[in-house]
Amino acid sequence: MVRCRNCGEEISRHDLECPDCGYNPGSAIRRFGAGLVIFGAGIAFVSPPIGLFGIFAGIIAMGGSYLVTPAE
Repeated sequence: MVRCRNCGEEISRHDLECPDCGYNPGSAIRRFGAGLVIFGAGIAFVSPPIGLFGIFAGIIAMGGSYLVTPAE
């Protein structure tokens, strides 16, 4: 069980959104990941290593990875 970041109610780790307020924490992570991909693509023209790292980090944030996702 974890606490919802929006309303503070306890929710299961397996719930996609809070049953009380409807907050979906995954959507914020996907938006952040998309921002990293866009930012990384722009920076890749100036500094390829930093830009490619941003793109890689954004893809991991949007899609998840077994390397960074806790086991269920």
